[in-house]
Amino acid sequence: MSKEKSQISEVIAHLRKHKSITSYEAIKKYGATRLSGIIFILRERGFGIETEMTQGKNRYGHVTSYAIYHLVKDLEEEVE
Repeated sequence: MSKEKSQISEVIAHLRKHKSITSYEAIKKYGATRLSGIIFILRERGFGIETEMTQGKNRYGHVTSYAIYHLVKDLEEEVE
């Protein structure tokens, strides 16, 4: 199994359990530095994933925007 597919499987498992994920969570938990690319692949495969843009402060106290991805439609089949 390739590293890419492993990260895809980990992200979809996370979405199934928690219903949402951020880039920070994906990097910290799964080493997935390109969450948007994984979300793109999952959408192409038929998963319903919505993007919510929100704002927070970074480590320097500056306001920054980031995406929270929400699973709104799951598939019956397992992603490999």
